[in-house]
Amino acid sequence: MTLTTARHLSASGDPVTHAVALQAVPSPAPALRQLERVLDTFRTVNRSNKDVVSDSRMQQLEWVAGELALALPLGLTESAGDSLAELLAPDAVHAYLLYGRGGYLRSAPIVATDPTSYDTSERIRIFCLERIAEQARLPFETPGLPPWRLRPTVCPRMANLITEHLETEAAQWHEVDRPDVIVRGLAMWGVMRDVLPRLAELESMLLEDLTFIGDAPRTLTLIRQPQGGLRGKMPEPETWELSEDTRARLNDWIIRRSELIARLQGGVPRQLWLSAPPNPDAGVPILRRGISKWYKKVADAVQKEQDNQGVEETNLVPTRWETMRRTLLARHQAAESTA
Repeated sequence: MTLTTARHLSASGDPVTHAVALQAVPSPAPALRQLERVLDTFRTVNRSNKDVVSDSRMQQLEWVAGELALALPLGLTESAGDSLAELLAPDAVHAYLLYGRGGYLRSAPIVATDPTSYDTSERIRIFCLERIAEQARLPFETPGLPPWRLRPTVCPRMANLITEHLETEAAQWHEVDRPDVIVRGLAMWGVMRDVLPRLAELESMLLEDLTFIGDAPRTLTLIRQPQGGLRGKMPEPETWELSEDTRARLNDWIIRRSELIARLQGGVPRQLWLSAPPNPDAGVPILRRGISKWYKKVADAVQKEQDNQGVEETNLVPTRWETMRRTLLARHQAAESTA
């Protein structure tokens, strides 16, 4: 048990000057102290070699350790707190995963009911437990992993609603006065519908990935980032023929892009997609988080329009880029199967 100094409170609740008392604070269980030492090793490696323990992996390890600290008082097994070996024993791990799956270890309320998010979280929990046991040189019996499942798609009509919203928004401006963010949005959404890129693939697109006929873009080449069971494989470049509408939208954006670059000092970015005013970093490459925030803002606006019109929807306009991408992919695959 640890003793710490604490200040007495007066009847009014204010601290009393120079008063000192002793407050008993329970010591952490031996298992958690041992777990903390393992985490310290990971933290040291993270600071010196992020290729071995990346920042995102460190966040996951910290998250799992925090959940274990919350789960232990709830009751895992009678001896789970005695040592890290007991905390990582099969019965304790099984109880921990049940608590996690049931949402009892959340530090904030959540309304999501997508089962794929729970499966992904459980895979991360198990992976981190394996790494902790490996670092501590303890035996570990890996539980059965939930299968990889893709997020469900939504009604394909949602993509048309996004297109209509962007075109309506653009029509409110004369072409030469149209804000850069709207011009970029139309071009980006055109590429989404033609090429179906993930956020990271969109973020990494370069101007030289386009081929031109005259001044107009004709095709776009990208390399898909391996996902799931394809990790570690070398994908082949894909070249996509752009639709006539997307070519025109991209041409408009490339003109605006040149104007944005002209205002920059220093090097010229190669990335196709740049931040646009009123962003103070206008002209610098836009990151996937910025693209995601832009798309979510558009999806929220479309949903508001649907609500104002009293349209009853089976599901809401997806605010995640990847959910919309999978919806468009499913539509493309269905069209190909019937062709």
